[in-house]
Amino acid sequence: MKKLLIFILMFLILISGAKTQETFTLLDYFSGEYYAYTSAPASANYINLGSCVMNIGAVDENVPIIGESLTIQNFEPLSALEVLNAKLIKIEQLDTGATIFYAYTDKINKNVTIENQKVNIQIATYSDYSVIGWPLILGSY
Repeated sequence: MKKLLIFILMFLILISGAKTQETFTLLDYFSGEYYAYTSAPASANYINLGSCVMNIGAVDENVPIIGESLTIQNFEPLSALEVLNAKLIKIEQLDTGATIFYAYTDKINKNVTIENQKVNIQIATYSDYSVIGWPLILGSY
């Protein structure tokens, strides 16, 4: 009986941890111009990107979000990665003047693989603003 109770307790802990990861949102950590990406239109204000839909504004909580992005002024990417407890995977400098940061955090369940490494946070920084997205920036930056 004791083993059964321990098993149930461990199962509940695992479920609560998975639920936390599934409900991750950048808005819990940062504020800015917000876009949510879903697999189906969730509001009247959306742009179809082919594989996903970019929602401008609020998203119906019953529609699964497959990614998010925020455009933020005066943003420090390395501090943001620290807040998210994220491991920096790669930094890339583009000809456009953007610096792209790729990182991984356990706070987010979804990820992609880049150069054989898990990535689930991408940050594009310019001189006057940054865009942060998970698992990648799905719109333009």
